[in-house]
Amino acid sequence: MKDEVADRVGADGCAGQEAAHRRARGGVWRLASGLTRLAMGVIGGLAVWCLPVVVKGERLAFHFVARELANLTFELDAMAGLSGADGEAFRTLWRRELRWDGEDDRQLDRWKSLRLAHRGAPGPPPKTGWPPNYAGFYGREFELDQNVRIAGFQARSVKDYGKRLGRVLEPRDADGLVSVVKHFAGRFGEFWAREGRGLTEPKAVGLARLARERGIVALAEQFAVFTEAELPRRHDVWFYLMAHPARFGRDTMATQLQSHAPVEMLDEERPEDKLGVIVHELVHHFYDRAPLGRHMGLMAEFRGLAPDWRMAAYSYLNEAVATAAGVLVERRLRTDAEFAKWVADPRKVYAQPWIAALGTAAYPLVERCLGGGCGLFSGFAGPYVAAVEAALGPRARHAHFRLASRILVLGNVRLAGASRLFRERVPSILHATGWEQLARFPELPVVMLALEGEQAELLQRIGPGRDVTVLIGSTPEAVEREVERFALRPF
Repeated sequence: MKDEVADRVGADGCAGQEAAHRRARGGVWRLASGLTRLAMGVIGGLAVWCLPVVVKGERLAFHFVARELANLTFELDAMAGLSGADGEAFRTLWRRELRWDGEDDRQLDRWKSLRLAHRGAPGPPPKTGWPPNYAGFYGREFELDQNVRIAGFQARSVKDYGKRLGRVLEPRDADGLVSVVKHFAGRFGEFWAREGRGLTEPKAVGLARLARERGIVALAEQFAVFTEAELPRRHDVWFYLMAHPARFGRDTMATQLQSHAPVEMLDEERPEDKLGVIVHELVHHFYDRAPLGRHMGLMAEFRGLAPDWRMAAYSYLNEAVATAAGVLVERRLRTDAEFAKWVADPRKVYAQPWIAALGTAAYPLVERCLGGGCGLFSGFAGPYVAAVEAALGPRARHAHFRLASRILVLGNVRLAGASRLFRERVPSILHATGWEQLARFPELPVVMLALEGEQAELLQRIGPGRDVTVLIGSTPEAVEREVERFALRPF
């Protein structure tokens, strides 16, 4: 089998490797890992290393990557509750199939402790009362954490992982994370050989081919211009495919960390199912790289608009633009009839209803701007708000939309459960909990959870002039019921 696959890689580039992966499904993958990067070839204009696979445009280069160590460090973060991924699915995988024991619990606790030590302190308060809607503003909080995660995604071996960590962490902390990875690496290798590699590597090839055939890199370059992203003349972006065990859970995620994005894949998912998600996340990166002055000017422009829900429209703008990008990718993947059916279903567009609605409203405007004549910071805000108003109608004044960015405060520690429930059930872009957030974001709407008899003192503490939603009950359980009722308000 080694020789057959090696010959096909040499002759056909990754196309032969993809076919070999398909034949190998269901058995143990025995191809030496070095062979996956054996040869450089050309697939219909793709310059590829098998693997990663690279698709080059005029300014951007997409790298589609499937790596064992990237998957392991991603799983450890998920199991430790340090990312938005479904940690329970991975914990179940390890308990049922990879011989989890008490020492694994201790090692995962060690991982979590070391990783939490690299979370930054909150950034400075914004110069405006509104919260900026792009991650770069909060960079001091997230940059080190992201750099640690990226080290795991990029590493080609445990030794390489240690070297990359050594560039961003103290040696003792880097050595600690490396030792945890070594503890889990052997058993994870079993999963990777059995199914992880076969699930991800062929899809990396398929995504690259699809991106080239449908002009997706050129579309992304248009979005870089639209967002005025400050990028190098040649800019590499990396997409790391993560194998998600569908038999233990089907909730997957993708997110953008600087120019790097982990993307979870289910076994039955096709490249067509994820390409829009990938571009969605990439546009968040572009949005983040626009100049600070342009962002502040855009916020000021929104503040000057008339609707009383303009803060919510601004809060969702980053997601609306990224979702519009995903919609335009889907346009390139479907027939007109298929696309019309797809875009008419908000659940297909985006899982969060407000983001789905605003992305659908924004994409025709974004498409026109990509053709020239307007950009995110020039001539977009007013037409965007008009498009949102036309799409939402009376829903633009719905309490949930108004609370797209909000601060939650409570006067009694017994209401912690109600606080968690509110965050889970009422969608938002920015949710800040705690009294200290009032000074940090002086214009944000406030949600106050209180027991009967506490509300007067708490309202006085909040102070005058704030938009306050008050949910009160005689017991913590009664407050939770109030939260449930609020969450179920019809759109």
